[in-house]
Amino acid sequence: MSDDSCTPAPDPEAGQDGNGEQQLTEEERMLKEIAELKGVIDALPDGTPDGEARRAPYRKKLGQLEFKYHLSVEKKRLARAMTKFEEKYGALYSEPCLLCLDDIHVHATGKLVQFFICCGGLICMTCALDIKKSGKGLGKCPLCREPLAQGTPAGDAAKLMILAERGVAWAQTDVGRRMVFGVGGFKRQEKTGLEWTKKAAAQDYPPALHSLATLYRKGMASVLRKSEEKAKQPMMKSANLGYATANSLLAESFFYGSHGFDRDHEEAYFRASVALALDDSVGQAAEVLGRLHCGALDGEGNMPESSPYLACYYLNISANSAIDDGSDCLNYSQALIKLSGHLHGRHLIPGFNVVPAAFFWSRKSSDLGFDDAGEQLKKWESVGQSHCDNCQKDAQPCEKFKQCSKCKAQWYCSKECQVEAWKAGHKKDCKRASILKFEDYLNAE
Repeated sequence: MSDDSCTPAPDPEAGQDGNGEQQLTEEERMLKEIAELKGVIDALPDGTPDGEARRAPYRKKLGQLEFKYHLSVEKKRLARAMTKFEEKYGALYSEPCLLCLDDIHVHATGKLVQFFICCGGLICMTCALDIKKSGKGLGKCPLCREPLAQGTPAGDAAKLMILAERGVAWAQTDVGRRMVFGVGGFKRQEKTGLEWTKKAAAQDYPPALHSLATLYRKGMASVLRKSEEKAKQPMMKSANLGYATANSLLAESFFYGSHGFDRDHEEAYFRASVALALDDSVGQAAEVLGRLHCGALDGEGNMPESSPYLACYYLNISANSAIDDGSDCLNYSQALIKLSGHLHGRHLIPGFNVVPAAFFWSRKSSDLGFDDAGEQLKKWESVGQSHCDNCQKDAQPCEKFKQCSKCKAQWYCSKECQVEAWKAGHKKDCKRASILKFEDYLNAE
């Protein structure tokens, strides 16, 4: 393992304490701990199974520290990308929460705000969550005090229509969407739905511009002819007004050279960074940054140096998103293997073995219909069934070894070997394999 392969130098902003002594920033403190831990690891014997087993717990701790450092640096980089974006396209639009009066970037992402169809008002999501945590719930609108008990779809549609006719952009957008698809108390009326979407887009409401671009991309029978070219202008405008979803889609478009956009990896990197600075859960943007940190484009332009930690972090976000078609589950599986190689080399040490987790995410990918994952699983299973994962005994022709019934990723020649491996650390590997969030997986015991 290379000491410098995965830990970039910090951008220090160290100061001095009252005695004139140099103070360390949080990132410098982490780097110091990382260096000290590497010294401990290098002092331990290696090259033998016992030596590698002794090193493994320290290498795991090293991984946790390095990831914490990388994530800290990355969050600052995202903040700088957001500053650059606002310098180029203007400050994000904001409105005050009608309860706490804090400004909300209401056009950035729906995660920040809660709208009310009774009065058309809005509050920040922090206030909404605080009300729910208080035990009082949101039985009544905190603004107009009207009961919020769920009405009939037709009744809610009527309230929404009143707001739309009043010119409330978010209500017009919602009415347009419901009419186009015939949901939420509205009959399917594609032409009228398109008109409402255009009314909201004319107010430069970013979600409406994004919806309009999506409709152009997909087309609507005789109502709207499919046109990637006509979709580009409202999508760019939505993104430049600071809508996270539009920036995420642009990142994907520039990365792959799709949807009428030329391939431009630097712009893809920038747009993905902005999208995740606005909303840290957008899957398309996370996929782009994850692919970049896998080293797919090493040495190209101003691309980041590959990082197995950030590759896992971002691909995990994408793999857990609703948009994943299975490809990012497989990509995340492969990124976990790469990270394990960075930390433990080729050694598969019980208690620190990545194979069960790699199988879990590859199966998830296959279940989502991604054919490459099915092929990968066949190869892995063929190799896994060929020997005992405890004593390394080779399987004879037509001999079937016992498979771990939980992770289905390890095989044993006998019950005794299975029990021995379980006690030696496979119990931890099994439990850790199905953890969905990367940070939790990395920190699991």
